Amino acid sequence: MEHVGEPSALIATSPLPSPVELIAEHAHADQHTVPTGAILFRRSEPVQAIYALERGLVELSAPGAGRLRYGAGEVFFYEDLAGNRLHHSRDARALTPVAFVRLPRISFLELVHRHPTMVLSLLERQHSRLREQRLDACHFY
Repeated sequence: MEHVGEPSALIATSPLPSPVELIAEHAHADQHTVPTGAILFRRSEPVQAIYALERGLVELSAPGAGRLRYGAGEVFFYEDLAGNRLHHSRDARALTPVAFVRLPRISFLELVHRHPTMVLSLLERQHSRLREQRLDACHFY
């Protein structure tokens, strides 16, 4: 029987930090604030970092690829990092004033190595996005 004071009980009841929190706390993370309409990066620019939104709304777009919107608490462009792409596949534009954290590619990979549960959170959110897209597509038949 486990006692409440034991470390394993504390771990079981302690909430895990979100991916945005882990990225923001990293020593190599850069905090940024940009106004509405600002471009965070452009399609075809070299992929050098991952972005974690603390506040605001960002739209990712590319000709013929549709648009994706990300809000506070979300991480974006790990797709390009994970896919070993050399260049961004979309433009990223602030739809509102945005506060975000930018973490270099190598630092993100180190963070994943130290906090593998972060990948589960990212996959869970990606799965939710795909489900939403599938449901939205059903309304256009």
